[in-house]
Amino acid sequence: MTSDDWSALGARMGSLAWTAFPFIVLAAMLLALLAGSLGLAWRRRTRPEPDAPPQLGRLVPGLVIGFLLIIGLASLFTLFARHLGEGRPMGRMDDALSMAVGTHTPDWARQAFSVFTHIGDPLPVATFVLLFALFLRLRGHPGFASGWLLANAGNAVLNYSLKQIFERVRPVHDTLLVNATGFSFPSGHSSAAIVLWGMLAYLCLRIGPKGLRLPMLALAAAMAVAVPASRVFLQAHFLTDVVAGLCSGAAWLAISIVSAESARHRRRARRYVPAA
Repeated sequence: MTSDDWSALGARMGSLAWTAFPFIVLAAMLLALLAGSLGLAWRRRTRPEPDAPPQLGRLVPGLVIGFLLIIGLASLFTLFARHLGEGRPMGRMDDALSMAVGTHTPDWARQAFSVFTHIGDPLPVATFVLLFALFLRLRGHPGFASGWLLANAGNAVLNYSLKQIFERVRPVHDTLLVNATGFSFPSGHSSAAIVLWGMLAYLCLRIGPKGLRLPMLALAAAMAVAVPASRVFLQAHFLTDVVAGLCSGAAWLAISIVSAESARHRRRARRYVPAA
């Protein structure tokens, strides 16, 4: 594809973004509900032994290894980033899409997206993370509280580290609905949304009331789409910034859940070893 083809693709995607958004959210919610239903059905059939919460000492090694692995794999992002920037093919697509989104998105919709983007701002996210960790501890789940804190704090450090590697400037935007500063790639709101809402869904599946499990999955999927999308619709990020943030956040979320499950199963195995 030529640079003009990339620009035309970006303009076309930007002109259709607003009308496509509700269908993308609906598809994400339906996929989450399907995956959750299948997972819960499998869990009921396997009839596992009683759950044991993860221990902090067993959580940390897996998270550290995963963090270093993602930083090492940032070299793959570097290959991707070569096609970004002013005048480069995907950079021209980003510019064209951002301008088209600014032109075709109604003002009332941008106001609505500003609500989602501010839900994902650092201060509300940090406040919620701390309060929910306290809630978990008070409900007798200190291991899950530690996993929750480490997952969200680790993602914040990871995203900051990746931003310093790539140092990409943000798109030009004239909206007063959002004040976006700092580097652009990858999107911190996007990675934070994936990790926060993904961990909420995981914890709800593990220790939440049965009646809330599937609704929480649907809500988590919707928010994990809406918050990152708001960054594009408000022109605070390029589309590729958001895609990169979703990828890094999903990778860190997977590492966090696998680490928690590994720590939980090791503790359960130790707890249920038959006496000699």
